[in-house]
Amino acid sequence: MAERVSARLTAAEGRKFGFTVGFAFLALGAFAMWRGKQRTSMVLLSLGGVLVVAALIVPTLLGPVEKAWMGLAHLISKVTTPIFMSIVYFVVMTPIGFLRRMSAGKMGAPKSSSVSNWDAHSPAVVRRESMERQF
Repeated sequence: MAERVSARLTAAEGRKFGFTVGFAFLALGAFAMWRGKQRTSMVLLSLGGVLVVAALIVPTLLGPVEKAWMGLAHLISKVTTPIFMSIVYFVVMTPIGFLRRMSAGKMGAPKSSSVSNWDAHSPAVVRRESMERQF
């Protein structure tokens, strides 16, 4: 279950959020600039710079920004999680199931053609006297 983010953050939480997301935007902006995308790089570098400066000056006021950021992350996860899990199922689990069916049927099944899978065993305690002092 998702936690609710309060509108006010502690200074440490605000700095952590501002630096983490701000430096990520700065790195993406530098990468966009390196790729020759001037407009995109300016937007990303501006956002990163504003977040880093806000983390330094007013980290407690970044609560609404973090709340919006986490809301966006939650919406994105609603889409990407089913897609990712479907890929894992069809690319990993389905071939494993096909390989198991082709190779040996049930893994761990007895090799003999017995009707039952019951394994008879002798009882661990044979005498009643050994049960008097168990510990």
